[in-house]
Amino acid sequence: MTKKNTWWLAILIGFLIYAGIIEPFWIKVETHNLTIAGFPRKAVSIVHIGDTHTAGLGLRERKLVRIVRDLDPDYVFITGDLLLSNSKIEKGLAFTSMLRAREGVYAVCGNADGAIHFARKHGLLREDDPNLKILFNDSVDCGEFFLVGIDDPVTHLDKPDLAFAGVDSSKPIIVLTHFHPDSLLERIAQEGADLVLSAHTHGGQLGVPALVRLIPYASRSEYVCGLFKLDDFHLHVTKGIGTNIFPFRFMCRPQVDVFYITGNGQ
Repeated sequence: MTKKNTWWLAILIGFLIYAGIIEPFWIKVETHNLTIAGFPRKAVSIVHIGDTHTAGLGLRERKLVRIVRDLDPDYVFITGDLLLSNSKIEKGLAFTSMLRAREGVYAVCGNADGAIHFARKHGLLREDDPNLKILFNDSVDCGEFFLVGIDDPVTHLDKPDLAFAGVDSSKPIIVLTHFHPDSLLERIAQEGADLVLSAHTHGGQLGVPALVRLIPYASRSEYVCGLFKLDDFHLHVTKGIGTNIFPFRFMCRPQVDVFYITGNGQ
């Protein structure tokens, strides 16, 4: 083997170790401060996570639980793909039973959560779980705001008319969705939403723009990751926690986002 080939082999091995073993477990916490009219003056704290893609309670899930515990939020919102495709629901949701938030843990399903829909259809899903409330095109009055959960748009299970039934603009509106196609964003805007939390893209999973095209679900939207101010509301797209297609992250660390939202107190 030539010296040049040895260097290339060393680089490849180093990449595989870093992108496959180190970065996927190196969870980052990103803090956002928002002002939304109608929220109380005292900040409401919300942790947003997505795309956990978990098959059981492993190292990454335990780290996530510790991070959420230390943040001690009012709410935890999970925007879909809780499970690794075809994983067993009992093992896949084991970590959610360890998440804690003062006012509750809420989630919507993603395209990898077929097992959850199957369990619900056959009466096997515990829908009164005190540690996790999954919203299937439903809404909750959280006191300070309405929380709207739209089922997965990727698999065409989204029914915004049903999700927004009974919701009005007397309070701020936060929407959870796994993905954010333009047509859905337009529909959400019509309902007067203030904040939309979304996932699905994994932030590209590779922080090299030329390589993001390798992740088909990341290139479906111009909003790959981050906080965006659209005409009528804020959109936040998380980089997510887990991986899909291949088990690598590079220059795109898994991320927990915490929001501190205040308003004018009116």
